[in-house]
Amino acid sequence: MASTPPSDLPPPVIGTGYAANQLQRALDAVARGEPAAERVRRWRDVIAGMLSGDTEAGSRQPVARYPDWVTLEVVTGGFATGKAVAASPLRPHEITLLQELGLSDAESPRLALNRYFLSDAGLARLNEALSSRRFAIEVAEESALLVVAWLGAQGHGQIAARLVADLAPFARELRFYPRLDLSVAASDDRVHLDTIGEVARALGRIGPNAQIDAQREAIEVWTPLYDAVVGLFLETVEGPTPIAAKDADGQWQRGERGQFIVQGGWPLKQRPEGWTTRAREVLSSIRESRKSHGRCGKLDRVNETFSLLVKALEQAVDDPDRLTGREVGRIRLALARYVAKRGHPASATASEARDRQRRQIAGKTNHELAVEVSRRMSELPADDGLDDIDVVLRPSGSERAPRAEACMERRLNRCLNDTPRGLIRRGIVSSSEVLARLLPQRTSQLRAASFADGALRTLYASTYRAFRRRRSLLLLNLQKQVQIEDLPWVAAIEPMRAVDEAAAQAARAALDEFATIAIESFPQTMLPNKLLQEFMALAREADLKLPFTEELAADIFMGAFSPKFLDAVHIAGHLLSGSLYARYYRVDYGDVLRRVPQASARRESRAQDALAVVCAERAAESLGAWRPASNGRIIEEQLILTSHNLALLFERGEVRERFNGRTLELAQSCYDWVLDHLQLPTADWRTELQRIKNAAYAWRQMVFFLSMDASQLSAFLIGANELLAQQPQAFAARFRPALRGLQMAGESPEQWLANKGELPFLGWRDTQRWRRPSGAVQA
Repeated sequence: MASTPPSDLPPPVIGTGYAANQLQRALDAVARGEPAAERVRRWRDVIAGMLSGDTEAGSRQPVARYPDWVTLEVVTGGFATGKAVAASPLRPHEITLLQELGLSDAESPRLALNRYFLSDAGLARLNEALSSRRFAIEVAEESALLVVAWLGAQGHGQIAARLVADLAPFARELRFYPRLDLSVAASDDRVHLDTIGEVARALGRIGPNAQIDAQREAIEVWTPLYDAVVGLFLETVEGPTPIAAKDADGQWQRGERGQFIVQGGWPLKQRPEGWTTRAREVLSSIRESRKSHGRCGKLDRVNETFSLLVKALEQAVDDPDRLTGREVGRIRLALARYVAKRGHPASATASEARDRQRRQIAGKTNHELAVEVSRRMSELPADDGLDDIDVVLRPSGSERAPRAEACMERRLNRCLNDTPRGLIRRGIVSSSEVLARLLPQRTSQLRAASFADGALRTLYASTYRAFRRRRSLLLLNLQKQVQIEDLPWVAAIEPMRAVDEAAAQAARAALDEFATIAIESFPQTMLPNKLLQEFMALAREADLKLPFTEELAADIFMGAFSPKFLDAVHIAGHLLSGSLYARYYRVDYGDVLRRVPQASARRESRAQDALAVVCAERAAESLGAWRPASNGRIIEEQLILTSHNLALLFERGEVRERFNGRTLELAQSCYDWVLDHLQLPTADWRTELQRIKNAAYAWRQMVFFLSMDASQLSAFLIGANELLAQQPQAFAARFRPALRGLQMAGESPEQWLANKGELPFLGWRDTQRWRRPSGAVQA
C-alpha cells in the first residue's frame, strides 16, 4: 500500500470523547459506592476547560494563564484540569506559619507568605533551612524561593532579582516556598518506593473496620452475656442436660419430619435459689451494654438465638406462666444445639473455644496500629525512607498485634530503604514501571554532583525528585515535555555547574547499572517512558549522546518521528544487520539505512518523515489515516527497526559484557512469560488485545536476546518446543505457528524470507490468530 508524508494532511483533533468516557466510568464507580468523587471532579474540570477553551489538549502549554513550567494537575491520558498543583488550598503548615507571623487575616495568604520569604527575615530562614537540610519539597515550585535565597547569599543578587520578576505574576496563587519542619532525605545508594511521609499519610486514611469492630464487640461483650443466659436456663433443667444428636460426620441428625433430635430434660422446670435475682442482673447488664455496644446487632436480628433467649428470659422472670409449650420447646432446642457445639458454658470445652476466639481478636486492629505507627513516623524525616521498619512497627516494649502487623509490614515495606535489586528480591518492586519510580532518587544525586556547593547539591536533588513526580502532558506535533532545565529557578543555577569527570563517570556507571537491572529483572517488558526519562538524564550528566526513544501513543501519532528515532535505527542496523532478529522480522537494514538518513545528515525539513514512510510501507498502511489501529501498526514497525532501545544499550560494551552467557536465560524468561500471559483469564476483548500486544512486544525482546548469541538458538528451540507441548492442546495448536516461524527464520532463512504468507508474531497485525475461541474466553 502506498504511503505519503503527512505534511499536507490535516492534523487530528482532540475532542472530549475520551474525557467523557472517563467521566462516565468515574460516575459509575461512585454509584457502586467507591471513593471516586475526586476523579469525577477532575474529569468534569477537564471537559469544562476543553469546551470553554480555557485548556487546549495536545499543547505544551495547555492552560494559557500559566507558563509551561507550572506543574499542572494532569489526569490519565495527559489531560490538564486547568488547576496548578502548587495553587492547592492552604496546607496545615502554611496555616501554622500564617498564625506564627500574625498574617492569618491577610487578604491573599499565599502572596503574604511569598512576600515574607523575600524579606530579610524570610531569606535568612530559608538559608538556615538550606544549611541545616531542614526543608521538604513536594512540588518543584516549592524550591523557587530557596534558590532565590541561595543566589542572594552567594552574591548573585541580579540573577535573584530577575528570577523574582519571573515568579511575581503568580505569587498570589502558587506556593514558591518549602515546608520547613521536615528534614531532607540522606544521600546514599539505597532507594525506597514511597517516602515516610507518603506512607504515613496513607496510614492516616485507614479508618476503623466496621466488621472487625463488630467481631470484637461480639466476642468481648455479647458472647459472655450469651453464655450467661444459656447457663441460667440450664440451671432450670430438670433431668439430664438437653443435647442435639449428631451423626458420625458431625452433622445434625433429623427425624422423619426433618426436625432436630433432642435428648435430655426440659428447661424452666425448676428455679434454684437466687436464680431470679441473678437473671435480673444479667438482663440489666444486657440493657446497659445495648446503650454503648450496637455494632454487631446480635439482639436486633429476629432469628438470632441470643435474641430469642433474652426475650424468653425476660418473660421467664416477669411472667413465666405466659410462656407456651412451643416457646419452651424452642428454648430447649437452642440449649441443646449450644451444648452439642460447645458443651456446658462452664465446661473446659466451652472455655477453650472462647479462649480461641479471644486470641483471634487480641492486640490492636489495623486502624489502631496505623494511628500508632503514623504517629511514630511523624517524628522522622518525611522525605526519607526507613532503614528498619521495626523502629516504627515494633519498638521496644510495645504491645504485639500479629494479625495487624502482617498487614502493616506490607505497607511499611513501601518506604523501606534498600538497593534496587534488594527491593526487587523482596517483591516490593514487581515491574519496570515501579522500578522507574525509584531511580529519580539516585539520578537526582548524580545530577546534583556537579554542583560544588553542598547546600545547592541538596536543593537541586530535592527539586529533581519533586519534578519527576510531575505528570506528563498529552502532546501533539512532536512537542517535547517540559524539562527540569525549563524551570526558571533551575535555569538560574545551571551555569553554576562545574565540569566534573568523576560525576560524569558515576552517571555512566549508574546508567549501565540501572539498564542491567531493568533488563535482567523484567526482560519481557519494554523499557517504560518514565524509566527512559531517567536514562536520558543520566546520559546528559555523563555527556553521552544516546538517542533513547520513547513509546509513542497510537491515538495521537502525527505520522512523523523526531530526529533521534533516525539515529536509533542506524544504531540498531549496525548491531542487528544479518542477525536472527533481522531475518525473523524481514528487515533489510542495508536498504533501511540507505533510505533513512541519520539525524545529523538531514538535508531537507521533510527528511525526518523518511522513517515514517518506511514503517508505513512495512505495515502496509497509509500515513495520515489518523486511525489508532493504523498508527499502531506503523509504530510497531518503528519498534522493530529500532529494537526500542535494546540495540542502543547492548552497543554499550559495559552493558553487553554484563549479559555475556546470559542471553539464553533472558530469552527463556520471555518465552515462559509469553505462554503464561496469553493464557490468562480474559474478561473482555480489549483486555485480550492488550495482552496480545504485550506478548508480541515480549516476543520481540526474546528474539533480540537470542540474536545476541546465535549459538544458543538450538538449545532454546528444544526447550521451547518441549514447554509448548506441555500446554493445553488448543492453545498449543494456536501458538505453534509463532514458534515454527522463529525456527524457520533460524534454520531455513531463505525459506522463511520467501514465505510471505507467514507473518512474525506481531501485536497489531493478524491478532485474530492469537485470540481465544469465543467460547474459551473466561471471565
